[in-house]
Amino acid sequence: MLNLSDKQKHTLADADARINIWEGAVRSGKSFVSLIRWLEYIQEAPDGNLVMIGRTATTIKHNLVDEICKLLGADARYYSGKNELTLWGKRIYLVGASDSRSEQKIRGSTFSGAYVDEATLIPEAFWTMLLSRLSVDGSKLFTTTNPDSPFHWLKKNYIDRIGELDMKIWKFNIEDNPSLTEAFKTNLKQEYRGLWYRRYISGEWCLAQGTIYDFFDESIHCIDFPPGITNEYYIGVDYGTTNPCAFVLLGHNPNSYPNMWIEKEYYWDSRKTNRQKTDQEYAEDLKKFIEGYPIQAIYVDPSAESFKLECRRQGIRHIIDAENDVLDGIRFVSTLLTAGTLKICRCCKHLLQEFASYKWDPKCLDLGVDKPSKTNDHCLDALRYLCFTAFGKNMGNNDRLTPEKLRELRRRNSGIL
Repeated sequence: MLNLSDKQKHTLADADARINIWEGAVRSGKSFVSLIRWLEYIQEAPDGNLVMIGRTATTIKHNLVDEICKLLGADARYYSGKNELTLWGKRIYLVGASDSRSEQKIRGSTFSGAYVDEATLIPEAFWTMLLSRLSVDGSKLFTTTNPDSPFHWLKKNYIDRIGELDMKIWKFNIEDNPSLTEAFKTNLKQEYRGLWYRRYISGEWCLAQGTIYDFFDESIHCIDFPPGITNEYYIGVDYGTTNPCAFVLLGHNPNSYPNMWIEKEYYWDSRKTNRQKTDQEYAEDLKKFIEGYPIQAIYVDPSAESFKLECRRQGIRHIIDAENDVLDGIRFVSTLLTAGTLKICRCCKHLLQEFASYKWDPKCLDLGVDKPSKTNDHCLDALRYLCFTAFGKNMGNNDRLTPEKLRELRRRNSGIL
């Protein structure tokens, strides 16, 4: 027996429009109930192909396929090589839509139903093409989304036109999810600050403007000295030639508080010094920077091919391409800082200056795009590469620093703050 809130039950019965949108806060129960409605629709859908869409194959697997398989067991069969799922004898295509070129994947297709995970992350060109492909009589689209910019194409061209389109929208908040405890909801609210709180907790479609880390406070987020030594150190590198080049060193000890700290930085600005360093010189500087530390990995700007080659030529090990998802990376660093598990040593002067001056690009506001200004961001980019790749993306599920583990860390160390 499913434990559903009154709002979830209402949307199950009412989601019968051509376009059905569940929007609102994180962990509000919108994704779960939308999937239940999608499973109902699969059984009643008119004849034709069905499709499920996410940003990437990985997000489709984690967010959709795994949940469906957990709900249905043997009734669901996933074929990763074909990017297909079968339910009750019906084939469902799985399509990643990471950029505007993705619309070519569905061009010429005809669908009788579609499910879209996190619609604001899907390119508008893909969404437009998808609607044109839902041409079977009675076909329907079901989708979820967290709020974004009020100028985002989904908000301007669809949500704001609810009276003109065959569309239904339901706004969810964390009180609409009956599976959440009061303690969890309190912790969830504490884990977000600024823009992320307004969008992911309050459910507002609001602009990304002003300072990105507007909650950063040196009295809270800085420490005078590293809390100790550890056998785990990681490096983040933002490579630059005419632009500054930055390295940051992070110590990690899961048994201490804080369990992450930025211990030192390297910063070279060729414009201010009037001397541009070569890849060889930067690699030599990196070797000196890491000397004596048990380095587990060095996460480098993925576009810095020549620098990575030089590092390997000089015998520097553990060079890894960093994940470069800017918004997810910023949000993950924000979560670490808010949880209190990441601290910055006061000797990292350039990094601290960037926290105070790193801003959203005002030129992108009218386009509905959240994009940082490409100034005062080199140490912060190195920090983002490091944190998000090492702890947000690439670690195994048992080791990943999840929000649950962050809450547990804060609970265990609450008396030390």
